[in-house]
Amino acid sequence: MRLARYISHTFAFFLTCYFLLVTFNFPAHAQEEFDVSYDTTYTLSPDGTADVIQEITLTNSFSKVYATSYRLILEGKKPDNIKSLQDGEVLPIEVIEEEKGVKIDISFPDALVGRGKSRTFIVSYTLPKVVIQNGRVWDATIPKLASPENIDTYTLTLRVPVEFGNPAYISPEPIRKTTSSDFQNFVFQKNNLVKAGVVAAFGEFQVFSFTLNYHLQNPLSSLGETEIALPPDTAFQRVFYDDITPRPEDVRLDGDGNWLAAYKLKGGERLDVIAQGRVQVFAEPQDHYSKTRLPTFSSDLAETKYWQVTDPQIRSVATSLVEPRAIYDFVTNYLTYDYSRVREGIERLGAKAALENPSSAICMEFTDLFITLSRAAGIPAREVNGYAHTENPEIQPLSLVADVLHAWPEYWDNELGVWKAVDPTWESTTGGVDFFDKFDLAHITFAIHGEDPNLPLPAGSYKSGINPQKDVQVQFGRLPDTRIAKPEVDIVMPKSILPFLGSQGEVKIYNPGPTALYDIPVNTKMSGLKVSDSNVENIDFLAPFDQRTFTFRLTSSLFAINNEQKMEVLVGNDIFEYNVPVQERRITLAATIFGFLLLVIMLSIGIWVLYGSKRRIKAFLGRNTDQTVV
Repeated sequence: MRLARYISHTFAFFLTCYFLLVTFNFPAHAQEEFDVSYDTTYTLSPDGTADVIQEITLTNSFSKVYATSYRLILEGKKPDNIKSLQDGEVLPIEVIEEEKGVKIDISFPDALVGRGKSRTFIVSYTLPKVVIQNGRVWDATIPKLASPENIDTYTLTLRVPVEFGNPAYISPEPIRKTTSSDFQNFVFQKNNLVKAGVVAAFGEFQVFSFTLNYHLQNPLSSLGETEIALPPDTAFQRVFYDDITPRPEDVRLDGDGNWLAAYKLKGGERLDVIAQGRVQVFAEPQDHYSKTRLPTFSSDLAETKYWQVTDPQIRSVATSLVEPRAIYDFVTNYLTYDYSRVREGIERLGAKAALENPSSAICMEFTDLFITLSRAAGIPAREVNGYAHTENPEIQPLSLVADVLHAWPEYWDNELGVWKAVDPTWESTTGGVDFFDKFDLAHITFAIHGEDPNLPLPAGSYKSGINPQKDVQVQFGRLPDTRIAKPEVDIVMPKSILPFLGSQGEVKIYNPGPTALYDIPVNTKMSGLKVSDSNVENIDFLAPFDQRTFTFRLTSSLFAINNEQKMEVLVGNDIFEYNVPVQERRITLAATIFGFLLLVIMLSIGIWVLYGSKRRIKAFLGRNTDQTVV
């Protein structure tokens, strides 16, 4: 009697292989009766497709149990060009299309009987939309293994065209990398793909363009000042500003690295501010920005309304979670994303409430719980509010009509010396894609909350009226033609430089954009002039379209007509000169001589008058004395 069985196991999101009983109605334990081995290759193409070749080997574990056919179920994306081969011969297949996917039944023409006997066959097909070009980046996603216990050996090779560029990030880390003239090859094994599939991005960086609207109003009757948060530079992003209208009074850095632009409004005045620019997002930390400060125990470990660091329940959980990775894994596994709460004006629960209600979490709760557990464990952590590009249809529609921003945490990485971003929310909602070891190129920082869990408000939060407004516009973009800011210097000299009293001048240093200037040394050098009362100093930070003004007092020597009189202002590596014109010096000298002569004449007259007065007084006193003696 011949015993025939169809084999059953599952593979990944989209790929499921069923082993079903055919001859006799008893439970199939294919993983016990067959040794199952996969050697899978995904070859990516610029048209977005992936040519998939699966070399499958079934090895009999028993002498009288063998397979007569094989069923592959591809869920989700429907494949094209389906073929199956064994030893170069075409195997008969039947394709059954269903609503959720495609079933592929493969029939074997012969019986392979005997313990240890192996049958190797190939199934090939083409899958659409495995790789997507987003701006300057190619994003590829290969699903994880859904039932790895049913597969004994699994190897995945990802072949990526060289033209895609170098990998910006790959998660998980491949066990081997090779490069040919046309392809980059990344090899993964079963244990790499159990928790999550392969997520990769190719390209050096991503570029987004943005238009942000801020609606300001002064509710007071008197003059007032307010600040708005502009998207700042960070270790992982660089911002290029095309324009800010109207220009702010000043832009300063706060302790968290936020860019705060100041505006003055008259009593009852309304003002709409528009910021336009591009942001370059990197996968690895960059050195283009100023590291404003190291984390401090006072602000980055402190307790707040939403980060209840000293709560007994919080501390109890944090005690067993010493490292950031352990905290991240706990948060992603413990909390469940509640899509019903994704709407404007939703109440923020905070870490303690998230711990007590794990099934009612959205990005705020994932972030708050990670920050609070990290701080309770002695790890500096903070919140980031910003924009995150997603294709998730359950979140995206609301973002198209309103400004539903995303929140994610950062923790201080002592080894890298930077704030490292992670996203436990997205790991939870993507089915296990790793956002801890490698961050993606889809997150843009608008505001950083370390000292205060609420402030500053991010772009999209400055509303006017009760009607929903779309104040955040972000799309893929390109870098500007001008990418380096060169300061402009205006030296305002006094009309005349007096030799004794001195005259006040100014140095105005303006940043025309598009990027910020950091750690710029500023010095002055004089020739034929003397400077005093100067407040010229180095510039730690100068935002695009912002200006710093320094004052000084100059004096010159009395007869320096033919001597060179020059002021040099050194800003970074640039030198700006101001030469006092000869004609101006002559006029100044003439005025000085005239003034000097006038002073001499006035002094002479004063002395003569004083001397004459003394003689008249003396004569008067002498006459009076003579009369008395007589």
